[in-house]
Amino acid sequence: MTFKTLLVSSMAALALTGTAAHAQAIPEGESYQTESLFGERLYTRSSATMNLADPSAFERATQEAYEAYQAEITPDTATWYGRLLSYQGYFREAVEVYDAAIELFPENAKLRRHRAHRYFTLRDFDASIGEGLRSAELYENMPLERERLGPDYFPSTPDVVQFYLYYHLGQAYFANNQYAEAAHWFNRSHAVALGVNDAVSITAAVYWEYLSLARAGDFFAARELLDGYTYSLEDLSDNIESNFYFDGIQLFKGEREFETFFSDEDTGMAFSDASAAASSTAFTLANYLLLQGHRDEAREWYRRSIDVDGWSYFARIQAEADWATLYPGETP
Repeated sequence: MTFKTLLVSSMAALALTGTAAHAQAIPEGESYQTESLFGERLYTRSSATMNLADPSAFERATQEAYEAYQAEITPDTATWYGRLLSYQGYFREAVEVYDAAIELFPENAKLRRHRAHRYFTLRDFDASIGEGLRSAELYENMPLERERLGPDYFPSTPDVVQFYLYYHLGQAYFANNQYAEAAHWFNRSHAVALGVNDAVSITAAVYWEYLSLARAGDFFAARELLDGYTYSLEDLSDNIESNFYFDGIQLFKGEREFETFFSDEDTGMAFSDASAAASSTAFTLANYLLLQGHRDEAREWYRRSIDVDGWSYFARIQAEADWATLYPGETP
């Protein structure tokens, strides 16, 4: 039985037991989650707060979200509780929360968008694509929807749900080596970001849309996309995360030095600890070299993107997928 078959079977088992999630206690400690694309068993890192909030705020917010979810399962209570679980590394447990809610609200696009994201984190790219496409179908011709904010003491942003739905569909297709499809969905996310004039989201979408177009061999469209990106760091000053994608775009445009690009410093910003910095910047360097025709030189940067203390970063997941395709049979 293949790893993908095992993973799909485990997801099916989760779906069958989803209604039991309503009675489960808040998870604690180490919890097995999935395997990497190389068969490494991956566990929660619940002690890591990803620079989002201090542990006491996490504990308080999770307890309150759990109590609200226990009192009444709604799309909003399930979404927020599942997000808090995911922030702490409990991705399978978050899937169980979404399973239970989707049994009650099977046509709710937001719940399916979040479950698709968690499938991606757990390396089940096909399931993520299938769930994401279903969510996109449900959202078709509907107005944009924003996430409800968490409590005042816990940082959260009113994200546009459709932006992240399309963005994560792009991620899943990219990891599946379906670059033209990835470019399509990153372009959809790019369009949403333009519609709400969100420079930070535009930047993230452009980074991944560029890589998707270039990896698909559409270099004219990729270059045109880069040439049309004119934001400065000042335009991104409100970003709660570090601006790794902006830096990557500058590298691809030829406006950053390769030799000084890598960073493994904790920025102190959300989702931007030392491991996130190392994984993201190394992945960018690997793709820069790959697109210049230097596949062998890219290997070491892919290895550095994978060899970090944390396994849920987009760059880490995509580096695993690229490694499995580019260097089959080799261990990073």
